[in-house]
Amino acid sequence: MTPVLPPYRRGEGFGSLGVRFEEVLEPARVALWPATPGAWITLGMLALGLALGSAWFLRRQWRRRYRRAAERELSALQRDWSAARERGEPLDALPALLKRCALQGFARERVAALSGAAWLAFLDATGGVPFGEAAQRALRAITTRGGAAARRDDAERLFAAARVWIRRHHADL
Repeated sequence: MTPVLPPYRRGEGFGSLGVRFEEVLEPARVALWPATPGAWITLGMLALGLALGSAWFLRRQWRRRYRRAAERELSALQRDWSAARERGEPLDALPALLKRCALQGFARERVAALSGAAWLAFLDATGGVPFGEAAQRALRAITTRGGAAARRDDAERLFAAARVWIRRHHADL
């Protein structure tokens, strides 16, 4: 009997294996657009939420721009105060800076007439954090006797308290 050679040895390629292969079918394409109304509603709500969130953020940034300007000015005053030999001059501008910041964040009728103890109470009430006795002492000394009358450690506490107040005050406008 003659031996039967497998088809791949007879030179017929893969032989009978090629007969059993089926054509590979590609699956249907996936749609890039949502097919259900719920998906469209969800996408619409997401877009609306993004638009409202962006509008809120931009409005907040616009309304708080005076705080950033006041904080930059406060940093410049503190830098000038620490570099100055005559320490009173940069401190003299600090009460005016706080008042300008308050006038931009609150109604003019509420802030413009404040001075002395009423001004300090206003700063304590609106800042979220009390100004502190040393900062109040320095602010009183600056407004009554000038910046040279304030003690160094009190002035440092005043700068820190003013920075916190500028960042955290609860503005009406």
